Amino acid sequence: MGKKKKLGAPREAYNPYYGKFKDESQMAKKPFFTWIFVIPGAIIGLLVGLRVQDVVLGLIFGAIMGIAIGTLLDKWLEKRKEEREGQK
Repeated sequence: MGKKKKLGAPREAYNPYYGKFKDESQMAKKPFFTWIFVIPGAIIGLLVGLRVQDVVLGLIFGAIMGIAIGTLLDKWLEKRKEEREGQK
C-alpha cells in the first residue's frame, strides 16, 4: 500500500547529502558578469587550444569556464547585497 500524500505547503527540494535548500537555481537573478566573462574565457581557451592543437575544445572549455566564473561572481555579489540590506 502506498502512503497518503500530505496536503499543505509545497514540497521543498531535498538532497540527502546537503539537506534541504530553498533555491534550486545556482544562477543569479540578474546575470551581468556571467555573460561578460564568456569572451575573455573564450580568448584564453583559444590560446590554450592553439597550444595543445585543439582549438574547438579550447574555445568551448574557455567559454564554459567564463560562464562559471561569472556566475560565481554574480551569485557572490547578490548574497553580499542581500546581507547589506539585511543589516540596514
